[in-house]
This record gives sequence, structure tokens and C-alpha cells, in this order.
Amino acid sequence: MELEVLIVEDQVLIAIHLQDLVEEAGHRVTAIAHDGPSALAAAASQRPSLAIMDIRLAHGTSGIDVARQLYQEHGIRCLFISANIDDEVRKQVAELQPLGFIGKPFLAAEVIAALQAAAIALESKSR
Repeated sequence: MELEVLIVEDQVLIAIHLQDLVEEAGHRVTAIAHDGPSALAAAASQRPSLAIMDIRLAHGTSGIDVARQLYQEHGIRCLFISANIDDEVRKQVAELQPLGFIGKPFLAAEVIAALQAAAIALESKSR
């Protein structure tokens, strides 16, 4: 299953690297957003399969809050990639049915494997 992926990451070089990994894994990036408002606008217009979400975004925006809005308003689940993934974060996002957690710094293989697992999870849920 080809995924349509929204990348929500405020560090430009990391966002570009994630885009390369998503495409290398055979998926398509619908948009790259650097903050909450642009992520929500991209989700509304592009309808991605999932979002790769950083926890801490520019201007003090919480990736958890953005993920909650994506899930509640559009049913979009997130793969969280952040330096700040601890038990408290996992508890806060449990209701959003996260597709996974990857810590920064990350390895390319981790991202590709997580995308593969997400594709399987989303495909089996759509059946």
C-alpha cells in the first residue's frame, strides 16, 4: 500500500531527510509543514494517509496538540519522531492510536521499517 504522508517537522534539514526516506520507501509526501496551522491546512486539502509528527514544533507549538486535531478532525494517525519520547508522551497520545514512535537522532532503517509497519496497520484497518 502506498502511503500519502504529511511531514510535520520544524527543522528543514530533518524534514527534507524524512521526505527522501518516505520516497525511498515507495510512498508519497503530500506536504511538509513546519507548524500547527500549516499542518492542519495541508491535512484538510491533501488528506494524507498519515502524518510524521515532531513533538516540539516552531513557535512553542505542541506536536501532540496538532496530532490530536489531525486525528479528531480528519482521522489522521501519526508516526511520532522526536527527541522527546518518554512514557508521559506515550500516555498523552495513546487515545490517538499512534502508528509508532522513533527517537531522534534516528536511523534511516528505523523510519523505513516504521513506514512499512504503518502501511500494514492502515491497510488492515481499512478492510
